[in-house]
Amino acid sequence: MSSVTALALAALLGASSPSPQARAAFQRGEKALEAGQLDEAAQAYQEALKATPNYAEALNGLGSVLFRQGKRADAMAKFQAAIVADPGMKLAYFNLGYAARKNGDFVVAAQAYETYVKLDPSDPDGYYGLGESYRGQGKAEPAVKAYQTYISLENRPSEQRFVEKAKEYVAQLKAQQTSGASAAAVAASAPAVPATKAAGPAPAPGSSAAALPPSTAAAASVAAAPGATAAALITEGDRALAAGNAAAAAQSYQAALQLEPTNVEALFKQGNALAKQKDYKGAIEKWERVVQVSPDPATRQSAQQNVDKARARLSAAAATPAPAAGTPQATAREAYERGVRLVVSRDYAAAVQALTEALAADPTLAVAYTARGSANVGLRRFYEAAADYQDALRLDPSRASPLYGLAVAYAALGRTADARTYYERYAASTAPDVRADFQATARSKSAALAAAGVGGSPTPPAR
Repeated sequence: MSSVTALALAALLGASSPSPQARAAFQRGEKALEAGQLDEAAQAYQEALKATPNYAEALNGLGSVLFRQGKRADAMAKFQAAIVADPGMKLAYFNLGYAARKNGDFVVAAQAYETYVKLDPSDPDGYYGLGESYRGQGKAEPAVKAYQTYISLENRPSEQRFVEKAKEYVAQLKAQQTSGASAAAVAASAPAVPATKAAGPAPAPGSSAAALPPSTAAAASVAAAPGATAAALITEGDRALAAGNAAAAAQSYQAALQLEPTNVEALFKQGNALAKQKDYKGAIEKWERVVQVSPDPATRQSAQQNVDKARARLSAAAATPAPAAGTPQATAREAYERGVRLVVSRDYAAAVQALTEALAADPTLAVAYTARGSANVGLRRFYEAAADYQDALRLDPSRASPLYGLAVAYAALGRTADARTYYERYAASTAPDVRADFQATARSKSAALAAAGVGGSPTPPAR
């Protein structure tokens, strides 16, 4: 529920209107970039951002400089910040897709290109990048569709060599699809494995004889297909997860683990798929296994963080039983959920009304304050939004979403030092509702404010 609140804030704000000083500095940056004068361009863009910290075009320009300097990860952060500042900025989506693809981050690249082609469906370049990104993830079917759209749109003589490349990729991917379909047919003909619930003591480390939960039991038959490999099954799981089918993804990852019980990638991703189904106990088991067997310290650390978050969610669920029907708490919960749906549909005025009803029934419902803060941001009522987020923090200081909301609200109110403080707090948070992508955005915005000479506050805000 908190993922609907402060985490949607950036898209509600729109781009900052640049001051004349910022616009003039931006134009200098553009000219310097065109001339290949990267240091001068960077300085000019930073001057523009100092004058107008949320200036989307300047953030995009600075990202272009960083990319040309070989700083791809930093460039991606600037392009993401530009998108947050102006969700309709086509060029920033394209640049993010290109930078992410060149950095090997095909998931982020595909997401950026997907938005770009929606904003500009007539540009063939977006579809080529999308095809490359899908192909990089091993997603044959959507890659073929993207390449075919590119081929149908591209008529520039100078780009025909890329058309030929796209045709080659289509032929290769279709051949792979045919091969994969044959293997799937063999798997489907294997006898089904009856679903069982996990029971009894946990299996010994490395054992593949554990009883499978209902969502994953049938996947064991896939492992019996001739020629099946763990890598191929993991790829199938990735495709299913990307399509929103967590249960099918869990089956494929489990099948991979039947072949290679200590495959770290399969264990980690199986944990992710189970967590999406709210099977936190099963997810914890997989991630703890990663901690045991992975040789990579960063992977072990990420798995342990996931374990801690999943345990926190289990504890929260156990501590908050569903309210009895007809009670004020039940009334508040219904109004809160209705308000969240209205926030998602961008009917912010109605959302404020519903969430106010929720708080009238239960003034201690912290998440309702957070959600109402998001609705107030949507209405550009930033003072009211800040007050709601502060109330949410006062009632539940363990949540991260109000921190991000306060940062956004204070930035809109011109309280940039406070905004930087809250961005920094969100970026450093380990709360169960924190999101890595928004932490990256928070770090980027904090850095932009720092570059603009805005100091963060060393003292924590009032709760």
